[in-house]
Amino acid sequence: MANLLEIKTAVANYFEKAVADLTVLSQDLFLFAANQVRRQAELLHDFEFQRKVVTLSVNGVTGGSLSSAVLYGTATACDVKSVIDCGLFDSEYNFRPVEWTTVAEGLERQRGDNRMTNPRYPTDDWFVGQPNAIGRFEFAGDTVYRFPRDGSNNFTLGMEVYAFQTDWAAGDLAGTPLTDTWTKYAAQYIQWASIVQINHLFKSFVFRQEGNLTPPDKLAESGLAAFVEWDAYRLEQNRRHNR
Repeated sequence: MANLLEIKTAVANYFEKAVADLTVLSQDLFLFAANQVRRQAELLHDFEFQRKVVTLSVNGVTGGSLSSAVLYGTATACDVKSVIDCGLFDSEYNFRPVEWTTVAEGLERQRGDNRMTNPRYPTDDWFVGQPNAIGRFEFAGDTVYRFPRDGSNNFTLGMEVYAFQTDWAAGDLAGTPLTDTWTKYAAQYIQWASIVQINHLFKSFVFRQEGNLTPPDKLAESGLAAFVEWDAYRLEQNRRHNR
């Protein structure tokens, strides 16, 4: 188990530098690199430990934005990577499933429900009447819309999502240095991948050329692979238990 400062110290030792030397022009190169490599891994993989339940207020007319999602039961913002499923809460706050899709797929459903999708003129009853469809939530980028529009209600939409972790900051290296899932189980990846990033400044090794050291990218890759496999099996990924 390692904390963030211990990983930073190991990176400095690799370059035979003092920890203070990793700060250049007031920028902490280790923090910058560590956040970059962690985010890259998050973009490439859906981590089970980053499954979260969040809530989002959706106006029945203007919709809502995923950027406003908060962790369920809190006011803590959550940076949503991707949506797994959606539901609404009943009067006892039980999570009940709802229809949800993309705007494009929602339009395709309407074409299937009503072949007369192109009004002949703006006063066509089909054009001015209420849409005949199952109520649902439609996603377009970060925006979530209620369909059909509902001028009388707002909705608290619950979502199970994969989330991005908040970037590490300077305070995570001070006082009692931060220990989290990444530093506990992916320290090898964070250490070696950060070294690869920072090397562009210190040039301790040179890619595709003979240098002082060989690039430690294989060590970073094996560290990430081990972390991904640990995470994938902790919740029996891709298994469903039916009644």
